[in-house]
Amino acid sequence: MSEPPEANDEYSRGSRPSERPATPHRTGTSGGSGGSAWLPPGWVLGAVLAGALLGALLLLVAEFTALYQVHTAASSTPVRTVLTGSNDSYALIPLALLSAVLGLGVFRSGSRPALLAIGIVGLVTLLIALLGDLPDSQATGLVGSPSTHFISATSTPSVGLYLETLGAVVLIATCVLGFMLLGRPQPIPPGRGGGPSRRRAGSEPDPGGPFADRPLRDRPDS
Repeated sequence: MSEPPEANDEYSRGSRPSERPATPHRTGTSGGSGGSAWLPPGWVLGAVLAGALLGALLLLVAEFTALYQVHTAASSTPVRTVLTGSNDSYALIPLALLSAVLGLGVFRSGSRPALLAIGIVGLVTLLIALLGDLPDSQATGLVGSPSTHFISATSTPSVGLYLETLGAVVLIATCVLGFMLLGRPQPIPPGRGGGPSRRRAGSEPDPGGPFADRPLRDRPDS
């Protein structure tokens, strides 16, 4: 007995493998399913890392450099030299290390919070330089001892003040330019997040069901 035309047509449609459009592969930044779906260009991340490391290096060098020198009217040579680290209790060393770590974090994952933290570190450093070290490097007073006599003296800024200020400006500029170059993060496509409802590739059910490759007359509901 010949099969009905409808059955032949159903059989030919059901036995054909389903065709799905290819989904472009997008690499997450963290290597896992919950990472960002877009990684900025490598040269942008490298520039942010270079700026953070440069700022950190300037802060470290400034701590072991003269912040100001004390001069008197009677002598052209300085009577005392004060290092930046001894004047600010070496507060720039942990800030320099933190900015370097944050720069590595931005370079590896393109993290916007880490980039923002670099700017905050630069702002804190700038406040230390302007509110703490700058007044001390421009102070006037008396030097000497009661057993001898006191003479008028003036402190003048030295290279340490300029290095720490430059380091702070470099960190702030790295933050601002980094946000301008990175732009807005791209949204994660639907269905590619790290939630429990995400299906693996190739695990979608076949629209034809388990009986798609069987004739219509052999199906249980026929």
